Amino acid sequence: MQQNSTNPDSPEPDNIEEQDYPEELKVRAREFFAKASEVAYTLNYDYAIELYLDGLSFWPTTIDEGHKPLRDIAMRRQAAGGKKSGFSDNSKYKKTSGKVPRDAMLKAEYLLSKDPNNQAHMMDMIKAAIKCDYKKIVVWMADILFDSALHQDKPSASTYVFLRDSYVKAEVYTRALHACQLAIKLKPKDPALQDAMRDLSAQSTMQQGRYDDEGDFRDSIKDREKQEKLQSQDQVVRTEDVVRDAITQARKEYEAEPSVPGKISKLVTALCDTDNEEKEKEAIAILEKAHAQLGQFHYKQRSGEIRIKLLTRTVRKLQQQLQKDPSNKELAAKLTEVTQKLLQTELAHYKQCVENFPTDMRLKYEYGKQLVRTKKYDEAIPLFQEARGDPRHRIAALNYIGRCFFHKQWYTDAVETFEQALELVENKESDIAKELLYNLGRSHEENNSVEDALNYYRRVAQVDFNYRDAKNRVDALRQQQSPQKKSED
Repeated sequence: MQQNSTNPDSPEPDNIEEQDYPEELKVRAREFFAKASEVAYTLNYDYAIELYLDGLSFWPTTIDEGHKPLRDIAMRRQAAGGKKSGFSDNSKYKKTSGKVPRDAMLKAEYLLSKDPNNQAHMMDMIKAAIKCDYKKIVVWMADILFDSALHQDKPSASTYVFLRDSYVKAEVYTRALHACQLAIKLKPKDPALQDAMRDLSAQSTMQQGRYDDEGDFRDSIKDREKQEKLQSQDQVVRTEDVVRDAITQARKEYEAEPSVPGKISKLVTALCDTDNEEKEKEAIAILEKAHAQLGQFHYKQRSGEIRIKLLTRTVRKLQQQLQKDPSNKELAAKLTEVTQKLLQTELAHYKQCVENFPTDMRLKYEYGKQLVRTKKYDEAIPLFQEARGDPRHRIAALNYIGRCFFHKQWYTDAVETFEQALELVENKESDIAKELLYNLGRSHEENNSVEDALNYYRRVAQVDFNYRDAKNRVDALRQQQSPQKKSED
């Protein structure tokens, strides 16, 4: 048996999708899936994603119990404002080499979960699934990619060709033919595509002929319709009809059982998918009612996130209006007022979250950021010191600790902390590396260590000449050094 390099405890059966996985592996996988579902319920989406992938490392072919709910979590995370995987992301799934095909598939799925509409990650997952001979996963993800391609403003013929080839390897010739037809619309004079379409047309006809009129073919169409319905629900951008129907159905279920968590969550999600202020306020009211009746804080947490979303949108609109009319004092005053309200709302929200989830390092990290914005450095430092224990936040937390020391004028401590963070950064030309180098320059400059400050500013300018005011500080410090050198001479 091979060993999975991502999860060494999960033995890899032969790469045959239809093989019945050992029951003990399914049991282990379901334990992770159950924990992931619980964690997702508290809106800790990043941890839930990791847990689903841990389960899939034991049972990688389970679409209904593993891949689909993971995809759902990814879409919910994106809708909540979750960011893409960045340089500071130290997840084992991102860092795996991917030499084992199954590891490569889970790595691609992890990156896709952090950026659910990224077609390159979809393709990487499909390629890895093909190598594993997981045909059902190939078709499932190819369908998602197909739907994504159909929504592109500028469709790509190469994407449809990739889909054609993927469906062929999964032996689903009707969909391969459809993909080929769309590619030909974009490249009508391509002889290779014309030849491929003729071959696929024949293969599709033969495959369809193997279905019984009253049996498998009809069932396959029903399955396809069900799959398309599920995919339409997964899309962030939905049609008005789909959104309206989703709200109507969710409201009906909620009104029948208003204290059932799943019914509450479904209606709230449907309302928030509209990006309509009145609908989102209704969602807040539902969550506040649930919190009062059931006493579970995660309802309060979700309502807080929606309030922050509403205020953030208002701030963005006011900023756009002020850009068009910069002399409008009323707009400027309103922007200041709403920005301050947003800050206080975020501060109160994360304070409550940390009090209710004291072991969640992500929440402590976010609360620390809000405290820095309000210049409460002494309160922020201990939070970041705890948050740095989480590899996902270690570098960023150290950076914030250094900034707090800088604002407290503890410049030597700031330097040492920024240096610790910089040592952990692999790519010295990344955004976080440039920020740390710049912060080191500022700290040395304030500490009157001119030579050291100049060296750090120079390193920033060598990587990114226009980074902040680094080039100006280099010129200023060199001019400052010139009189000293002349006097020494």
